[in-house]
Parts: sequence; structure tokens; C-alpha cells
Amino acid sequence: MFSFIWRFKYLLSFFCLVLFGFCLKQLFNANIYFDSERIINELEFENKNLNVFDDNNLVFFGISFDDSLSYQNMLDVVTFHKSLKKSEFVKRVFSIVNDRQIINKGLFPISKKILDVKDLKSYTNSINKIYSEKNNFISSDGKKLLFLVENAPNLSKDESRKFINSLYETDFTEGISEVFVSGRSPSELYFEKKVIQEFILLTLVSGFLCFIFLFLITKNIKLVILTVFSVVASIVVSLGLSQILFGGIELVMIITPAILFIVCLSDIMHLTNKQSNVISSKNSFFLSRMNTVGKAVALTSLTTAMSFLTFLVNDIVPILRFGLITASGVVFTLFLATIVYAISIEKGFNQSKPIKKIQQFTDSIINFLKNGQRSVAFHFFMTILTGVGLYGTFNVQIDNYLTDEINKKSKMYHQTNFFDSHFGGIKPITIFLDKDCVDDLEILNQVEKSIKKHGFVVDFSNISSNSIIMQKMGFAERGLVDKYFFICRSSDEGSLSTLKKLNSLESEYVSSGLKFNYSGAGYLFDKLGNNLTRQLIFGLIIAIFSIGLVFFLLNKFDFNYFFIAIIPNLTPIVVCVGLLYINGFYFSLSNAFIFTIVFGLIIDDSIHLISAYNNSRKRKVSKSESLDYVIVNTGEAIVKTTIIVIMCLLPLSFSEFKSVSQLSVITIISAFVAVFFDLVYLPLIIKKLTN
Repeated sequence: MFSFIWRFKYLLSFFCLVLFGFCLKQLFNANIYFDSERIINELEFENKNLNVFDDNNLVFFGISFDDSLSYQNMLDVVTFHKSLKKSEFVKRVFSIVNDRQIINKGLFPISKKILDVKDLKSYTNSINKIYSEKNNFISSDGKKLLFLVENAPNLSKDESRKFINSLYETDFTEGISEVFVSGRSPSELYFEKKVIQEFILLTLVSGFLCFIFLFLITKNIKLVILTVFSVVASIVVSLGLSQILFGGIELVMIITPAILFIVCLSDIMHLTNKQSNVISSKNSFFLSRMNTVGKAVALTSLTTAMSFLTFLVNDIVPILRFGLITASGVVFTLFLATIVYAISIEKGFNQSKPIKKIQQFTDSIINFLKNGQRSVAFHFFMTILTGVGLYGTFNVQIDNYLTDEINKKSKMYHQTNFFDSHFGGIKPITIFLDKDCVDDLEILNQVEKSIKKHGFVVDFSNISSNSIIMQKMGFAERGLVDKYFFICRSSDEGSLSTLKKLNSLESEYVSSGLKFNYSGAGYLFDKLGNNLTRQLIFGLIIAIFSIGLVFFLLNKFDFNYFFIAIIPNLTPIVVCVGLLYINGFYFSLSNAFIFTIVFGLIIDDSIHLISAYNNSRKRKVSKSESLDYVIVNTGEAIVKTTIIVIMCLLPLSFSEFKSVSQLSVITIISAFVAVFFDLVYLPLIIKKLTN
């Protein structure tokens, strides 16, 4: 293969250029996917109970006033409610305006509106009563209102954007201090806008930092330009492939450019490390280099791609696609890096001449780590660090929040927190009781009180109601007469807490024989989200054993190489989890997949060390001399690639998306710790377990 690449390097580069142009054209019309329904496999949402209320298509609209609502303010609110209801983008609206109360619970129950705006006196009496009894649609201080808006079905993105923007621009009466919008549709539009901004800004910043550092360690502007172009081409082709295959780009793919940056620069760094002018045949030099270092580079790409391909075994569509596209990008990056290296040799600019101070800096790190092998204090510190990691790993919990992807300093979090703080939250949960389980109205009323006692807000219920309310809400025609139901909301307090509260609620009525069933997008997110998080963690285990098996097969079925590959690379992840656990870390859908990525990236350095050691041993060099050689020579490239990883990912730590910022932090910590284990403990393990 290497001979083929050398022979047709210019033809292959032309092919890559054409592919780059084609994929770039695709990206001009690319769609950004952020659809909360698709986080969980569509089959999981085939739940008949979801037909009760389309809570996944619900928009929460809040208004905050400077002072308590005057009579005129409320008249304007009523007018606004009616206009909102008539909107072509709205199916139903619920607010203080149309909220009703059952006043006769007899054989023929009667309901009436709780708000009366017939005149000032009627308004004053009704609003005072509302304050005394507490209402879901108005805050206790009387300054904030909640509107539950169910969107019309099958709205396009442009229609959703138009409607949400109109809500943000609401200013129908005096005294409005701020408006608040939350729910699936607003979140999708917000993330779509932010992901484009961040993709452009953070990618450019990461690229610039890597460009500068790459120049400092090579002092070869031609090589740097060619390398950076190959990185850009890899990113464009990968994301273009997603547009071609899936009709768009997943939100999670915002981290793909950073990963391809790392992979490509790492490949080039190892290939060009400590090279001078080629005196002999350029073809022979290329093939010789590729048969040694090149094989290690190919193996690192293989193992990294394998780690992403493990995402194919889970049910999360965006993560599955991300794994496939990024794995393809890694393979294409290897192909491009090899072509770039061949052209650099042909043109004579493959040499790396780092600035003296940079070289001194890397040398000092390597010397420090070599001395660390003989330092008791160093080993004691690393033992403590590993102990902390193990403690955190065995105690960290799985939890999921609806706002996991939202930075706590962002506008969207501020918007969502408004509803949590004043109206009980936006997490929709529907609680069902089969009608044949109970015929005692008092028990049903007690259940409703218990639901509220456990911190849930009950917006609607068919308890003690007749067809008037049912028809008003559109429930009667949905065939729900065989169930008692409570349409509820809760604050975003995490899946563990919510599921615990539901279990506690259910346990109160075990003796009554009541059978509880749950539905709603919030409940399914909590229940299935935790299971899917476990799938992602299991994916890490698959990646670890798969890569360990590769080492086992490539090293003449020597099982010792399984441990040589795994121990120095799993330990940094364990240490990272422990350190993060101290700061409140938990596994979730937004971060569980990150550790598989990190493992696939940090194992690359171990591969280069092991490969260089085996090549040295083939030349009949002793164990000690071989290890000293690889620590000094390969270690230099490892230190430089680690710096590149940090430089590339550091800007991403400022991302507004939690998964992106956590990827940056976790990878930086793990890569930093991995350097210590690769250059201190990996040589000791190799020395102990190999012949």
C-alpha cells in the first residue's frame, strides 16, 4: 500500500482535492440536527400514553412584570392569550386566562373559569382568591405568568423559528420586564445557532494555536501549511459525508474537527520527528520510514477508529452517526497524512527543526520523567492519585438532566431556570391509574395531593371532571376514558431524584392495589437515558477489550501485551474520573461517550512506544538500551503531541455545550496523566512482562 501511495501521490492528492471540493459544496446547504426525540431511539417513543398530551411539542412561555398585574395588564394578557390561540403555529394554549375549577363534584360536575375580568371588582375578588389557593400559571408574588403552548403538529424549522422569535419580541402591555421561552423547539433553535457560531470560532482558534505551535516545533512553513490543509480537508470530507449519508450534521459532531486535528497532527509529528535532509533514495527512505513508524501510525488510526465504531452498538442515533462519521474521518486522515508525508519527502521539506527553547523544554520534561522512575516521592504521589481515581470510579453515579447540554452561564439556562424557580419546572411527566383499580374518589384525590407533596406540579387531571373539561382539552376524543391521568411537570433535578420520587409515590399506595404507569417525554428521558448511559459505558469496555485483543494478535498471541496496552491507558481515565468526581462529576448521556474517545486517543502514544521498542529489539538491542532509546526519541514526539492535544482542546473548554467543554477537560487531564504513565510506568511494565 505504501508503495502505491508513493507512486501515485500526486494523482491521489488530486482525487482528495476533488473530494474536498465536492464535500465543501455539500456543507453550504448543511442541516444541523438537534432533535431531542432522536436522542432516544424512535422505537422507544412508540408509547400510546404519549398521545394524551404532546408534551414533547410544548413551548413554555413566561412573562415577568415589574409590579403585580393591574386590571389593565390582565385585560391585555387576555387579549394576548386569544391572539396566541388563533396563531397558525399554535394548537392549544393554557394559562391563567382559561384555567378552570370544578365547583360541583356531584353527579353532574360543573366547572368555571377562575379568572373573572368582567370588571375591576370581579377581577380583584378572583385574583385575590387565586393568590390564596395557589395557581400553576401565576407566581406567588403575582408578577410572573406562565403560558403552556402546544405547537401545531409538523411545523417546519422556519415556522418554528418565526413563532419562537415572535414570543421573544412580545411587548403587548406596559410593565413587562422580561420574557422567557423554553421547551424542545426553542432549545433546538438556540443550539442550532450556537453550534454554528462555536464551530466556526473555536475551530479557527484551535487551528490557529496548533498552526503556531506546529511552526515552533518544525520551523518549516511549507510542511505546516500542507499539514493544516490536510486537517481542513479531513474535517470537510467527514462532515460532508454526514450531509450526504444522513442529510445533515449532528450537534455532537462539533467535536469532530478537534479530534481530527489531534489525529492528523499526531500522525505528522511522529512521521517527521527528528528528520534531516534525505541523502539516499527518497522512495527508499519513505518506504523504510513507513515500514517502521508508518505501521505504528496506521495502527494508532486503526485503534482510534475502532473506539468510535463501538458507538454503533448503542441505540442513540446522533452518537451512532457521530461514531461512524468520525471513524471514517480518522481513516481518511491517515490516508491524507501519508500522502502529505510522501509529498514532503519528494519536495524536500520533511525536516523538523524545533526552536532551541522548545527543544530544551521537551528535553527537560523527558528527563524529569526518566528520573521519576527512580523517585519514591513521585511513585507515592501517583499511587495517591490512582487511589483517588479508583475511589471516584467506584462511587460515581449515573444521572441525567434535561439541561445537561446547557452551560449554566448561558442565556438558555437562565430562561429554563425561570420556570424551575417560579413554576415547578418544565420536565413533563404523565401519571396514569387504570380505572378498574380504584373506584374511591377520596383515594384519587389523596393520590393527587401525594403527587403534589412529592414536588410535582399537576396541570391537568380527569379526576372529578366530566366531558366539558375533557372536550375542552381534546382528551375525550382520544379514548382515555379507561384511565385516570395526571399531566404533571417537575423541576430539572436529575433522573435519579425524579425516579426516586416516583418510586416513593408508588410505595405509599401498595396496600391500595393501585397500579401506576408513567409516560411523558421527561419520564422517558429519565428512564431510558440512564439505560442508554450504561450502554455508552459498556461501549468503553468493548473498546478496551477490542484494542487489547488487537495487541494480543499483533504480538504473536502474547497475552502480556494485552495488559501492556490497557493498564497505562485505562489508569489515566480512572484518575480523571476520580478528580472530576471530587468536583461533583456524574455519568450522563452528554459525557459517557467521551471516555471511549479519550481511550482511543491516548492509547496512540503507547502504540508508538511499544512499536519503537519492538523495532529496537529486532536489531538485537538490549531491553534497557531499547527502553532508553524509545523514551528519548519517541518520547519527544509524545510530549509534543500531548502539547498539541492541550493547545487544540483548550479553546473548547469554553464551549457553551457541556459535552464539548467536558470533552476538552477530560481529554486534557487524561492526556496529561497519560504522559506520566507512558514514559514512567509503561517502560517498567514492558521490562517486566516482555522477553
